[in-house]
Amino acid sequence: MNDTPKTPSRGLLAWLEQRLNVTELFSFLSHFGLVYTPIDTRRPLKDVLAEIDTTPVTSYARWPHVLGVLAAILFALEAVTGLLLAYYYRPSPESAFESTRTIVRDLPAGGFLHQMHTWGAYLLIAVVAVRLIRLFWDGLYRAPRELLWFSAVSLMWLILQLDFTGRLLTWNMKSYWAAERGLEVMWSLPLVGPVLSFMLGGRVMNEDVLIRFYVLHVALLPLFYMIGLYITFGTIRRVGLSAALEQTRGNVTTFRQHYIDLLIIALFLFAGMVTLATLAPFHFLGVADPYTTPAGARPPWYMLAPYAVFQRVPGPSWIPGGVMLAVALGLLLLPVWSRAGDSRFDEKRVRIAGAVAFGIWLALSVMGAFLDRR
Repeated sequence: MNDTPKTPSRGLLAWLEQRLNVTELFSFLSHFGLVYTPIDTRRPLKDVLAEIDTTPVTSYARWPHVLGVLAAILFALEAVTGLLLAYYYRPSPESAFESTRTIVRDLPAGGFLHQMHTWGAYLLIAVVAVRLIRLFWDGLYRAPRELLWFSAVSLMWLILQLDFTGRLLTWNMKSYWAAERGLEVMWSLPLVGPVLSFMLGGRVMNEDVLIRFYVLHVALLPLFYMIGLYITFGTIRRVGLSAALEQTRGNVTTFRQHYIDLLIIALFLFAGMVTLATLAPFHFLGVADPYTTPAGARPPWYMLAPYAVFQRVPGPSWIPGGVMLAVALGLLLLPVWSRAGDSRFDEKRVRIAGAVAFGIWLALSVMGAFLDRR
């Protein structure tokens, strides 16, 4: 019998594994679309990496299943560009516009980063919206994928709020009055309006509102968005994205192939943002004047439909506001009243109703775009 003690493995990874569970930390990545293979956190990380490198899994990096991954990658790009912009931004009415202008005009690549961040927000809204429509159309809100639907609706709301709070931060004429009109719409909603007024400290656009928007934009809303992504990919790992995808036998990949696919997708997204930022930059307007309302002051495009309703429907604002909240709540709770096996639920009729509702929203948005034009 050989009693010679074994030579301990060397290296930084071995040193870390003696002091903490590196595999458990790595398993955290599995909830953000980076790893789909089940991970045994009791095993060394090298063994886990060797196993997932050869384990075939269903690919989620192909259309239309790539939309969730796109939402995660775009959010990461937004976080990086936003962090770089935050180094020089000062959230006060006296300094917000000047600090933004300094970033755009004087800092090396500052204007480019600002344009990248702005276009990234538009692309992220588009991806999250298309993903929500796709889940609705394919009926992926029914059991056991209720959490997938709840997280998709929540991500849609969160990304719109991220865009809305970010618009005010530049404190230029267009962004200031877009936020003002948008807040008028939100204040008209029952329950939401009073709660929002309490959170913002009143209904006057001042330094307190700007600081609260800044905190929401850079801290609270991104945290909730990451939680939504965590729930999304955690649900996908448990129940799968769709039955049709699970039945596909040839559409499999390995971790290495999946990683390469993600890298290619990220490069294409980055190239698209660079192209848009270079060829179609947004104009940087003058400083906001709270006492001068510019012609055609309207809320952001995704608030044009409720803006048209509140401007054109006579009577108390809480009536159309209550209807809109009921519709939004009904959309969120769609899995509750569409339980599997319920004979009263007709998925085809729900699709038709959704298409009609989407058409009405588009028509109201066009109407809202032409209000207050002078």
